[in-house]
Amino acid sequence: MRLLVTGAAGFLGRHVVERALAGGHDVRALVRPATDAARLDWGDRVELHRGDLRADAGLADALGGIDAVVHLAATTAGDEDEAFVSGVVGTERLLAAMEERGTRRIVLASSITVYDWTRASGVLTEDSPLEASIYTRGGYTVAKVWQERLVERMAERGLLDATVLRPGFIWGNGNEYVAGAGIAAGPIDVVFGRRTLLPLTYVENCADCFVAALDADAAVGEVFNVVDDEGVAAARYLAIRARAAGRQPRLVSVPYPIARAVVRAVDGIARGVLGERRKLPSLFYPARFDARFKPLRFSREKLRARIGWEPPIAWDEAVRRTFQFEP
Repeated sequence: MRLLVTGAAGFLGRHVVERALAGGHDVRALVRPATDAARLDWGDRVELHRGDLRADAGLADALGGIDAVVHLAATTAGDEDEAFVSGVVGTERLLAAMEERGTRRIVLASSITVYDWTRASGVLTEDSPLEASIYTRGGYTVAKVWQERLVERMAERGLLDATVLRPGFIWGNGNEYVAGAGIAAGPIDVVFGRRTLLPLTYVENCADCFVAALDADAAVGEVFNVVDDEGVAAARYLAIRARAAGRQPRLVSVPYPIARAVVRAVDGIARGVLGERRKLPSLFYPARFDARFKPLRFSREKLRARIGWEPPIAWDEAVRRTFQFEP
């Protein structure tokens, strides 16, 4: 299959390209004009197309001869407007170009951030409620929800064969920081419950899942959460990261119910004084706090049942590759 991978130069994108090549696919990588191709180390194995989903007038050219698209491009930094333009406007333009070229197959990278973590309980699955009040959650969540809606609407018109993947926290060498693990306070890491689990997916496993979903007819029309297992304790992950950095772990555990009560109190006071115009650190919005720290369990059962996917790299090996450390 001949693939176009958007966001190909990103943390996940580089691994998706390598996994697709290993799987026998031909890859055209969409990268921004300023991307340093030399650092990607692809040589002539990958065809580069330089462009910007937000503004490239020749986007349809990138889809010439393409059988399927793996759409990874997104902005994880910057303000909410930038996240929306990059994620939503870019996706609108990509889908329009796909329609023009008649390219039907797409695998979209969404995120488990689209769920309503406040209402979720027990195990977070594909049947868990989605966030309805998306504008309480920040630009990244807004962009992911709208990306899914755009793809779903085009699929309903019979123009796409779509699969949506919702990865958990993607980690690995070059991205050791996991937002949901806790809060750093100098040399101390604050965790919200020592048993709180992280929905981790090691980057090479996540990339393997994207290619597996692309190759599986049973994945068409489906949505899958991508996690490696039911979850790794935040305290365990932070302790490994500290030891790999050559320091003793210093963890302070605050029970989740107490921390959330404080967050609700701060938000309530700010709302009472400033109303909806309040501007607080992200941590002090209850919905955003829940989406990072609420204690849940996680499942890849649907992936296993529908397409038989299992993460190829075990936890201990992923730790060794990331931290050069024996867990």
